[in-house]
Amino acid sequence: MSVSVKATALSTFAAISALALPLSAQAETLKFSAEVKGLTDGIYRGVSQTEGLPQYIAGAQVAYGKVFVGTLFKSMRDRTTGVDNQTQALIGYKTKFNGTDITARAIYKQYNGVRPGIDDEFMEYEVNLSRKVSDKLTGKLNLAYSPDNYGNRAKQANFVEIGVDYKLTPRLSLQAAGGFRHVENGTDYTSYLVGATYAVTKTLNASLTYTHTDKADLGDKYGDATFITLSKKF
Repeated sequence: MSVSVKATALSTFAAISALALPLSAQAETLKFSAEVKGLTDGIYRGVSQTEGLPQYIAGAQVAYGKVFVGTLFKSMRDRTTGVDNQTQALIGYKTKFNGTDITARAIYKQYNGVRPGIDDEFMEYEVNLSRKVSDKLTGKLNLAYSPDNYGNRAKQANFVEIGVDYKLTPRLSLQAAGGFRHVENGTDYTSYLVGATYAVTKTLNASLTYTHTDKADLGDKYGDATFITLSKKF
């Protein structure tokens, strides 16, 4: 499984690069960016990746025109599998069409520290759409698909989330979103979130978020959570 997934990742990155790089030929310089985050609970797509403990995330990207490549590290915790962190390698493309911002990414995800025999890597393909409805209101759509998700039993997986962002003041914005997660041979669930984000500076944000899923009876991983996120961009 490991060899085939890595081969798929390499071929995917090569194919996207071959198609995308010519489209950005007018760009003259490389642009580097990075971001670090700290969360009081590692909530991702409505569920905790850290069993309620804090999570730390660090990522970096290099962009050439509309094409970008990057890497990401995030701390994790799952005592049933032993995973303690996740690393990612990604390639993506950003564009705009009829007023809609579009970002597409192919992501290779590796779960580290898992017990022997557990399928610990997979490819995921993600598209994010964002469109201003008014000066203050922005609508967002997130679509993600994996042909063979993390874990020995889980196979095809997908996620869709629709949300809005409302700019209450120049520094304070409010968020709301609803999503649905399907995992073949896994757990399907619906998630909801509401939150507020405050721009402390141009590069430092602080947010407070509440999340809920319809599978809270399955344990704390799917239960309600309120968490704080601090993010710093470079």
